[in-house]
Amino acid sequence: MRARDCVIEAFRQYFKRNGHLQAFPMIAEMYGINKCHGLSSEEAVKMEMATSLAMLSSGANTAFWFVFQIFSDVDALHTVREELLAVTSVSQTNLTHAPDTRVLRLDRISSACPNFVALLNETFRYHSTVINIKKVKHDTILDKKFLLKKNGIVMIPGQSLHHNKDTWGPDADTFKHERFLSPGSKKNLGNTSAFRPFGAGISMCPGRHFSTNVILGLVAMVVLQYEILPLEGKWIAPTKRSADLWNAMPKPDWDISVQLVKRSENTNTQWRFLWGEES
Repeated sequence: MRARDCVIEAFRQYFKRNGHLQAFPMIAEMYGINKCHGLSSEEAVKMEMATSLAMLSSGANTAFWFVFQIFSDVDALHTVREELLAVTSVSQTNLTHAPDTRVLRLDRISSACPNFVALLNETFRYHSTVINIKKVKHDTILDKKFLLKKNGIVMIPGQSLHHNKDTWGPDADTFKHERFLSPGSKKNLGNTSAFRPFGAGISMCPGRHFSTNVILGLVAMVVLQYEILPLEGKWIAPTKRSADLWNAMPKPDWDISVQLVKRSENTNTQWRFLWGEES
């Protein structure tokens, strides 16, 4: 709690000095929206605790594992790259852009790239370590032998749910990039008893759609423009033994040294990434 108070005070001084006006535009917009919806300056400052946690820990860690799972699997990389290329188009504003400018509408990814989205969901399922905390409303007996007493606290580890072989099959402990293309796994997406990387119930992460779209957009930009080559010559998955239990997505125990190389096919190509119609 003392650490949290220190961070809140730092954010209070940040906004007092108008630091948000020199930051990424989204930061100033979020602060303005919070104020417009009736939050006091003090409460808007506290909101930044949740926002920064989501962006700098869970979101960043998810993007790391998503990139790792794509580039460490040749078949997965080929599939998602071809899928993304299929929904790109030639820029319609060639008067202001080079003739070889390609455009990707980021708002179309979730509906037009099922393999890409399925791979992200498998990343959530396989790596997520979210722990849901619930309060027992009334005495409940589970499996005819476990008594959960009223007002007790139940902690539900996401990994136990996401690696349950009764739910996901005998290969539940294996990462399969095509898993969520199957009817059974698609059904599990909407079942918070089986799949809950963002929690469940009234405490489910309110920013889950925004976060998912940001991660899809970021990784799509990387996949289309670059090759990522491990300096060790092969991809080795980091362990996650030292990850903080409070985090929804574990931080890897070590960094992976890589070389980022612009794709040869992009030598003369300019890329534009848009959310909405091209202007």
